[in-house]
Formats: sequence, structure tokens, C-alpha cells
Amino acid sequence: MEEPNQLKSSISDPKDIEKLLPHRKPMIMVDTLEYFSDKKGISKLSISEDNIFVSNGFFSETGILEHMAQTAALHIGYKQSLNNIGTKEGFIGAIKSSQIISLPKLNDILTTEIEVIYEVAQMMMVKIKTSVNGNAIAISEMSTVLKD
Repeated sequence: MEEPNQLKSSISDPKDIEKLLPHRKPMIMVDTLEYFSDKKGISKLSISEDNIFVSNGFFSETGILEHMAQTAALHIGYKQSLNNIGTKEGFIGAIKSSQIISLPKLNDILTTEIEVIYEVAQMMMVKIKTSVNGNAIAISEMSTVLKD
């Protein structure tokens, strides 16, 4: 049975992604929203040479964490758009745990899945896993907070 509010097809137009995130180039670290439900979201990012977090052919730890946080922000932004609420600026409230297993290389495609653990007011706690070709490269648990 299909969940209410489930995304029918991926969102990949850069203008549509910009509408769902408070970020602007060169800080946008997601290319597509592949899946959405109230408790889960999946995004993708292709690591390109012009990405500000690429150095010596690898995507940095900071870039991975930013991509993970933006996947959570994209989930929130899409949810707000369903409720006709404008995109709000937010930030990482806390990183409860984080493990970077390996750094992705130039041209790798990151697939990142968030699972909402809980939402309270303007805060959301999520579990996040980032993979390349089905192999986990990073896992994290973090909270995000929206500004009023």
C-alpha cells in the first residue's frame, strides 16, 4: 500500500532542487530527490570536479557530512512544499554519531538515505547512510533545526 505524500517520480531539475533547499550554488550538495515518504528520503549526488569539497580527486569528509545534512534539508523542504510552506533556513543541531568509512572519488554517485527517528517542533533527528554502488561509505545520526 502506498504511503500518503509519497514522491511519485524523482526531482532532478536544479531549479526545483533550489526551491526545496535554502542553499545556493556552489553549496548545493544534492542533485536529485529520488524518494520521499514522511519517514524516509533518498537523494543522489554525482561528484564533479567543480565541487568545492573535491580535493585531489576525492570528496572530503566535510562534503559528505554537508551532503548528508542537505539530504535531511531536502526531505524537510519537500515536506514543507507539500504543505505550501516556504523553504526555511536550518542548520545541524548536533551530530550524535558519524563514521566515514571511505572517501568517494571524482565521478562517483552518492546515494544517501535518511530515516526520521523523530520530529519535534522545528527539530528532526535522522539516521543517515551514504553509499556508492551499494557499498556504505558513511553513516551518521544527526539532528537538524529550522530557524523561525
